[in-house]
Amino acid sequence: MEPRRVRLHLWPGFYAIARLAAVPELPGDVTPGGPPVTLTVGHGEVSLIAPEALVDGLRVAIEEISRGWRALTLDVVLPHGTVGVLAAVGDALARIAVPVMVCSSHDTDHFLVPAAQLGRALAAINGIDLERFLPPQES
Repeated sequence: MEPRRVRLHLWPGFYAIARLAAVPELPGDVTPGGPPVTLTVGHGEVSLIAPEALVDGLRVAIEEISRGWRALTLDVVLPHGTVGVLAAVGDALARIAVPVMVCSSHDTDHFLVPAAQLGRALAAINGIDLERFLPPQES
């Protein structure tokens, strides 16, 4: 049996992390098959993490924005009770002083790192034994 691997998917282009004045209407091309887009509403704020072009095209005021991030997705669906994946990635990036923004969806985790530090981030994450988090294979 071939060993299973946890792969990283690097999304093209740059991402922005924005605080918005109101909940935006997202364009029709935001689909489940496309790049990750995260809208968080609550605790007194509206936050959007999305490709820069999408954020720039919104018809809502941007209160604050951070640009130049790259998005990575773990290409694996882990059980919700899995413990330690975010800690392992966060620790690997912290050891090399790379900031990270994390977004978890129902099925996977997305990591944003500054574009200028992408190579270092990829090397650090690829050096983690993420396969240890995979559930045992059924025979």
